[in-house]
Amino acid sequence: MNTVDEIIKDEKYLYKKKRRNLSSIGNKVNSDILCLQKRYLSEDSRKHARARADLANLRRGLTAGPGERVEIWDLTQVDVSDNAPDEPTREEFAVHVAMTLYAAHQQSRTKPMHRPGEGLGHAAHSVVGYGEDENPSARARFDALVMSSTPRELRRHLRSFVSLLRAKEIPLDYGMLVDDIVCFQRPGGAKAVRRHWSRQYYDFSSTDGESSETDSTAEDICSENSLHNSLTNTKE
Repeated sequence: MNTVDEIIKDEKYLYKKKRRNLSSIGNKVNSDILCLQKRYLSEDSRKHARARADLANLRRGLTAGPGERVEIWDLTQVDVSDNAPDEPTREEFAVHVAMTLYAAHQQSRTKPMHRPGEGLGHAAHSVVGYGEDENPSARARFDALVMSSTPRELRRHLRSFVSLLRAKEIPLDYGMLVDDIVCFQRPGGAKAVRRHWSRQYYDFSSTDGESSETDSTAEDICSENSLHNSLTNTKE
């Protein structure tokens, strides 16, 4: 078994151990990125070259809107209904943002920057630190990201934060991230996502390294009950 296969095997283990269940969109992004990542890290020069070109095209979409860059249509495609509005759907926006951010994160890195089970709160804890070891600059970036109030603002702060993760070679679960971005765009979703990231950051209910993420699904995070509990706990 080569190094890349070992990486993928380890990631599948982490998926089962730590990660909440993904939505269909989250699963799609996870699968697409794992395949792209495997090709990029491959010792096969042709596979690597093709993946490197795909990542370069995706990075060109960092400042573009969904559907605006024809060269990445096949990498960011999302099924939509026949009566979908002219504006990008929540899912189209989320997939575009997640895929282009991954491309920026993985650029020139020889380690996998997509790691199932490594939620944004987990990654933030790794880069920000805690207590006396806290990095004030990294904390300021994370705070700005967490307090985003619009999808456009969220996208801008995510790009800034991912650049920090890339510099420190800290991976992120982009399947979970795309579900978070979809949830954020729903009415009241931003509060649910903040609660979700907070639980990851402090990992309150983990035991022997296992996260409570496995007890919930992407839909649960944005359900009315989750939102109600989040708001109730905040008031307390």
